[in-house]
Amino acid sequence: MSHLDMQGDSKASLPPAAAAADPKPPKTTAKGEQDRQSLSKKAVAEKETKFLAALRRIAGLDEHAELSEDKVREIIGTLSEEQRQELTSEGQELKTELFSNPTEHQEELQLFRKELNDRADKADLPVEKDGEHLSKKVLAFMKDSSDAIPVAYILEAVVSAPYLVKLALAEAREATPKAAPADLAAIEAECMRLRLPEWREADASRPPFVRRNLLLVTYAMNQPRMSAVLQPSTSAAVVELTTKVRRLLDMLFKFCLQNRWVKAALAVTECQALVLNGLWDCKEDECRELMRSRMVAQGLKFPKLSISCLANDCRPGQKVVIKVEVHRTHCYTEEEMKAYHANVAEGEDAREGWWIVCESIRAKASSKLAPRPEVEHNTLVGRQAMGCALDAPTMACELEFEAPDTPGEYKVMVHVRSCGCVGVDVRRKVSFQVLRPLDRNTTSSSSGASSGDPVETGADGAAADKMSALREFDDLPPPLEGSEGEEPPPLTIS
Repeated sequence: MSHLDMQGDSKASLPPAAAAADPKPPKTTAKGEQDRQSLSKKAVAEKETKFLAALRRIAGLDEHAELSEDKVREIIGTLSEEQRQELTSEGQELKTELFSNPTEHQEELQLFRKELNDRADKADLPVEKDGEHLSKKVLAFMKDSSDAIPVAYILEAVVSAPYLVKLALAEAREATPKAAPADLAAIEAECMRLRLPEWREADASRPPFVRRNLLLVTYAMNQPRMSAVLQPSTSAAVVELTTKVRRLLDMLFKFCLQNRWVKAALAVTECQALVLNGLWDCKEDECRELMRSRMVAQGLKFPKLSISCLANDCRPGQKVVIKVEVHRTHCYTEEEMKAYHANVAEGEDAREGWWIVCESIRAKASSKLAPRPEVEHNTLVGRQAMGCALDAPTMACELEFEAPDTPGEYKVMVHVRSCGCVGVDVRRKVSFQVLRPLDRNTTSSSSGASSGDPVETGADGAAADKMSALREFDDLPPPLEGSEGEEPPPLTIS
């Protein structure tokens, strides 16, 4: 089953342990269980045969050529990027079968996970235990609070990951740049002077390697306002650490999207932008000005966005479609594009990348309903990665999910986030109505209209016509759930 090792970057392939809990299987007889396992193994064998046939076709091999596991690895290593992508799509069915039926393919899954982790470890990438560590940290915070997760909390979770423990061990063997103790003490003194939240008091409970990592990444983010001058070895250690911190943040962001932890995902995007640019606060004017000056020095404009959103009204169980259009008021003119290209290397170009994240807004608890003991959270109901050229005036996309069963008004917050630029994020609230169900003798269409029944919408049709270049959302969330009551229930995901 190791033929799936060509799937690519292992740091994004493994789901976090916190999200891996499987529903309890229905009770079956011993014979029924044997029959089910037999059918499942047959399905896996068929998918593996299909995968190997695709590999032979793509690599131009004879259909009767014998393929051992070592030979498969060798052939995959010779494929072009386009061929790898084609083979990946062919092998997706096999991978889906393994992860959707883990109890029936434990041996194959263990082998698959081990191989992915071994490959990641050899490539100096985070592995599955790092994902488990980060997931537990996020869940521990969410258990007690529905607030946004502070950047300081995210950073401390990241620098204590097993992936970065290896840095301390390598430093002890002098196999990696060494952070001088005098430099660490100087950085800590600067943190105390600046009254940083995580350094208001020296915390002796932190393990030495966590203190080392946290001090170095804090220095990287606060260097413009720190007076400490580091030795060359410590400066090299800062560069190495921040590179690895960014890898872990990438992993954590993907896990947050998988689990629909919207507050955590938004906090991680903020942390990514701060670490990448060596800044300390997305909301401070000083940081925004530093970001602006750095972009100007590279011949780029500081992004300035406005956002408009439209959501359709619909009936229970039908599709809610949120159309998002982002206006780039910093769009480059033809003359500015010519000046930009004149200052960059031939063939080099710049594009802006953004995340559109759609967050359900939980309704305030009704006084007529009994309070719930557990902490409740807003949920991610849609997301889309977007990229655009510097001279594009707008970006647009379409987010789609299933409407709740209970009629009423629902609100969603649409966020436009950057993982690479500080102080440019925008957001807008949009609402939609879930209308009362139609009578049984009235047929309804997928858009909420019925035969002889006018379409009800929450936005002017002429405004909807202005939305252009809308792209289809490729990962639909599960249905939204609701409970009966006088007011519409909070928007949640099962």
